[in-house]
Amino acid sequence: MLIGVDDTDSLNGGCTTYIAALLCRELSVNGYPRLIRLNPNIPFKTRGNGAIALDVKTDDLNETKEIVLRCVERYAHMNEDGTNPGVVFIKKLDRKNWRILNEFYKRAVSEIIDICDAEKISTIVEAEIYKFNNGRGIIGALAAIGAELRDRTYELIAYRLKENYGKERRISEESVFEMNSLLYPETFDNIDLETGQILITPHGYDPVFCGIRGETPEVVKRAWNLLEVKEEIEGIQIFETNQATDDHLREKKISDLKPYDSVIIEGRITRDPRTIAGGHVIFAISDGTGEVACAAYEPTGNFRDVIRKLKLGDLVRVFGGIGKYANTINLEKIQILRLRREFKMEAPIHCGRRMTSAGKGKGFKCRKCSERLPEDSAIKVEIPRELKPGFYEVPPRARRHLSKPLIRMTK
Repeated sequence: MLIGVDDTDSLNGGCTTYIAALLCRELSVNGYPRLIRLNPNIPFKTRGNGAIALDVKTDDLNETKEIVLRCVERYAHMNEDGTNPGVVFIKKLDRKNWRILNEFYKRAVSEIIDICDAEKISTIVEAEIYKFNNGRGIIGALAAIGAELRDRTYELIAYRLKENYGKERRISEESVFEMNSLLYPETFDNIDLETGQILITPHGYDPVFCGIRGETPEVVKRAWNLLEVKEEIEGIQIFETNQATDDHLREKKISDLKPYDSVIIEGRITRDPRTIAGGHVIFAISDGTGEVACAAYEPTGNFRDVIRKLKLGDLVRVFGGIGKYANTINLEKIQILRLRREFKMEAPIHCGRRMTSAGKGKGFKCRKCSERLPEDSAIKVEIPRELKPGFYEVPPRARRHLSKPLIRMTK
């Protein structure tokens, strides 16, 4: 049986992955449970916008459903605004219905989907759905089951004892840096070198102590064993994920952009970068079908210094998310394809040294032999650009769950 669950947490706590970890203790799960991040731009998300899916071996379907629903009812933050859990059960998926669900996942990870669409899909693929409050979580639950992970990563999540919820997470920072030095890039986004910030430990009142992301289950387990943890841990769970894969991004034309899209756009810069209030840097590109603003916000740190060096006419490919009005792309990374060449005119060389101006419109004069040359003898010299073509990314502390780090793109 395939099981999907989503939207059980809130901004004040809870965690859908914790429910998955609990279910893995009670049910016989094939392989690793899945943690599937969905479109990071939608306004209905809580913290990480992650759904979970399990492939369960069972001889008693009804008992399995009861276990899952009981767990959701107990641990979901039902009374919090914006928490709308959804649970999906599918006995089996034939090839046709799996393709339908996979297409649904591709939409859910890159654009906005209405709950009515999810209900229609559930009927087509013969899914049994359970909705709590408005039940919007069935969207993510269906998508998590349908995700085809052509690229995948793994995350080991450690969970706290309930008595420690809301307290400072106690871990040796030195052990995190040591683990990162030994295992990077097989594990990644553990720390932010620009600020020295540790990224594996979240903040807030929830069950997660830390999360370690990596290329294989073995490497995240090894990373966990290298950490010096200073509080008792309830347990750990390894997830198969779509994190750090860029699975949310779709190549589009500017004229086709819709609110909350996750996109890749190629175009030329039509408005020079400028810094606005708050330290955000804004510029605009056009692809011939329209123009859209692109923003590197203050939390992206030194990434903004790269953006400030762009100039009118540069050819770039931008990667990022669209907001409510489809008029600005929140940059996740940028690829500089071609830099506009710039030139200046300089005085010619004569007698081994550069000539001086003989006066406005009077050409040039040699300081050594007094030879004169006309104005049109000036030399055209290219001005070096401070940038080079290639990829540039936001720092790990500003990176979204789904954004693929450049270190993974070079693998």
